[in-house]
Amino acid sequence: MVRRTVLLNLAFSHRLHEWLLPPSGGYKASYGAFVSFCEKRGVAKVGFLRHGKTSPAPEGGVDFDRLLTDEGRKQATEAGESFGKEFKPFHESLLVSPAPRTMETAELFLASAQSKETVLKPLQGLYDGTMQPKGSQLFRKIGYAPLSAYLDSPDPEDRDLSRHLLGAYAETVIDSMVSTLENSVSSETAECLDLDTGDTTLWMVGHAIYLPAAALGVASIVDCNESGMNTILSCNTKEAEGYLIDLQNADATYLARPSQGS
Repeated sequence: MVRRTVLLNLAFSHRLHEWLLPPSGGYKASYGAFVSFCEKRGVAKVGFLRHGKTSPAPEGGVDFDRLLTDEGRKQATEAGESFGKEFKPFHESLLVSPAPRTMETAELFLASAQSKETVLKPLQGLYDGTMQPKGSQLFRKIGYAPLSAYLDSPDPEDRDLSRHLLGAYAETVIDSMVSTLENSVSSETAECLDLDTGDTTLWMVGHAIYLPAAALGVASIVDCNESGMNTILSCNTKEAEGYLIDLQNADATYLARPSQGS
């Protein structure tokens, strides 16, 4: 039996989004846990960052082996210096795909944002979830495009597959965030230890079309406003850019590097 994914259950409960199947099957327990742990751990925002520009796989290598180019390193640094610093302090952990290109992006982002206390938490599922054969085939067909091009594809088979694969990925990310938050220091304990207890941002660094799917899942849980949902659906996520979900205001914005507007 095909499991109901977060995108099918939640993401389009808004009347605006009539092209997804209506919710059925109930509210997954981890969704409520996500909201609860964010409150307990002082997480007010969740940021999603795509890796920087990447070179092709080396001869004899595979997708996992791809590395950042010099331009990609500059992009990751610029991201940290701009919106990275803007949304400090960060949560103690940054979730990241273990692929070299995402790891280096995360390292450069943290360094340029001057968030020395945050540690990387590589999670294999954040990469493995992108490496489904049918997903790769779908990506070769649709390519780099806004999330809506996948979830509202005119091809019924592509549309259903997109919703299943991307929704499953969103669930993986949300479950990983819940586990991370559950095992992190509570805001009360941090206060006793004289640690920074201000509203923090929990970051994830990941891949292309899967990144906005994860952002959409989180936005759905907090019942994000229609403007924010449309932002996630309509933007074509550029290198070393992404999304910020404001949990308290139920809003989502696109994070663009300053050089992109020049």
